[in-house]
Amino acid sequence: MACDITKGRKLGCKDSRVGIKYVDFALYNGAEFSVTGQEVATIPTAVDEVFRYEVKGAGNKLTETATIDAEKRTTEIKQGLDLLLPKLTKESEVELLSLIYGRVIAFVHDFNGNVFCVGIDNGLDATTSTKSTDDSGYKITMEAMETKYSPYLSSSAKTALTALVSTSNVTP
Repeated sequence: MACDITKGRKLGCKDSRVGIKYVDFALYNGAEFSVTGQEVATIPTAVDEVFRYEVKGAGNKLTETATIDAEKRTTEIKQGLDLLLPKLTKESEVELLSLIYGRVIAFVHDFNGNVFCVGIDNGLDATTSTKSTDDSGYKITMEAMETKYSPYLSSSAKTALTALVSTSNVTP
């Protein structure tokens, strides 16, 4: 990766919408993603099924924070995914526990048509989870430590991802 700035950046239009529409989870299995120019053109064949979690826009976020150590000349990017899953059910808890105990890759779909690949190098691990009758639902925070921001999926990779979405769902 080049260390020199090559372009400026203009201020965009006010036509974006904030929030996460849904998240597709795949088991982390060390599949190698090819990233060029911060874009994934194809889904690795080792990713053969994903599970879609629908969420509301509010209370859900993907935050990526770069920590730069100038002395060591290193950069680490913490990818944090916070999800609010409404409605308490035993079926939901079984799946949530799988997310807590396992390691996954997340494909985060925003309301602007972007899909971000989160945890592709090291996987996402749950760091906290809460079951609350105040919210009548669950909160889960997952994190990955990577060397780059989560890349975008190309339009052809989005199509391939959609074909991998499981039809097996929990209906709370």
